[in-house]
Amino acid sequence: MVEEKDLLKKRFPEFERYGAKLERALDAATSGSVKEARFFPSGRTVITVVGRLGDEFIDPDRPYCSCSNFFFRVMSGKEDTCYHLLGHKIAAKTGKVDVTEFADEEYGAYLSAAVRDIFGVLRRSGG
Repeated sequence: MVEEKDLLKKRFPEFERYGAKLERALDAATSGSVKEARFFPSGRTVITVVGRLGDEFIDPDRPYCSCSNFFFRVMSGKEDTCYHLLGHKIAAKTGKVDVTEFADEEYGAYLSAAVRDIFGVLRRSGG
């Protein structure tokens, strides 16, 4: 895994400026933590990145992430991205997004389960 991360660093030198954030992003991209749920026939997608505190919802097109770093540092202009969005960018460029397909009928149950997981993590972490 270390070799793979080193190769990715060389492949994407434009991300070197992120330092420790790049390390966490590379961990996410190489460990299968970047996940995309695709729903058919609608084509809806839900993208999550498993982080240190659980799943974070992201929208790379906006860009948006549900993590606290995005809310407090990115939205205030102190930083330009979080490691979840950076990890997704790397995973998307390298074909390492873990894609799972669902029927549209499963969308509600999927979101309910994801939200329960997130609130469970928040309760356990004291957040």
